[in-house]
Amino acid sequence: MICNICGNNEFQDFNTRKNIACTKCRSLERTRLMWLYIEEENIDPTFKILHMAPELGLYARIRSLVEKNNYTVADFEPKRYSFAKKCKYIDLCDLDSWTSNEYDLIIHNHVLEHARCNIAYILYHLHRMLKPSGLHIFSIPFLHGEYDESLADIGNNERKRRFGQSDHLRRFGINDIHKHIGSIVDIPKEYDAAKHFGEDILIKYNIPRSQWRGFSGSTILKLNKNSYKLANLDRSR
Repeated sequence: MICNICGNNEFQDFNTRKNIACTKCRSLERTRLMWLYIEEENIDPTFKILHMAPELGLYARIRSLVEKNNYTVADFEPKRYSFAKKCKYIDLCDLDSWTSNEYDLIIHNHVLEHARCNIAYILYHLHRMLKPSGLHIFSIPFLHGEYDESLADIGNNERKRRFGQSDHLRRFGINDIHKHIGSIVDIPKEYDAAKHFGEDILIKYNIPRSQWRGFSGSTILKLNKNSYKLANLDRSR
């Protein structure tokens, strides 16, 4: 097994998951799977990319491929990413001022569950910010059960019980997936990374079989600008 992001072949446990985190770039299974999808786009130096909550390994790879002014990294708490030069502040609940038709690629892993506002607002603006040919590639932690959300101050213990973690504000349930995020953007009826890439590739890059098929915390959604269902995105700024 090898990390397809940094080339390292050593892994360690992460939380309850055994032998899954790259010891060099700290990539997880969802990070390595995301890189497989990004590689399909044949990134060149002219690509404009917005990368939210940047991962160390992905940051290093993308930064080596695109012109520095074309790669924007951003987070609600930029100081958490000391390795990322010029990490910008971004508030997903205040995106009105971000330029339309700007990015070839917007990427993020496990971000939407933390945002303290309606996800339809967030997804609208992220897709507005894509160029007509742009792509939105991201993951969220799909869990068993149904959708649940609370923006109120219900306490860490209650958030952990309802949403899986104390810093999560919503639960993306598998049982009614097409009634929450699936009602906002076009997502596949079924997900099968093994069919897309082949089992040998997923084994080689240490992506567990449990994450190959069906919606999970490692499911990578790859959407285009027109995947947003709810409004006309043709907005100039």
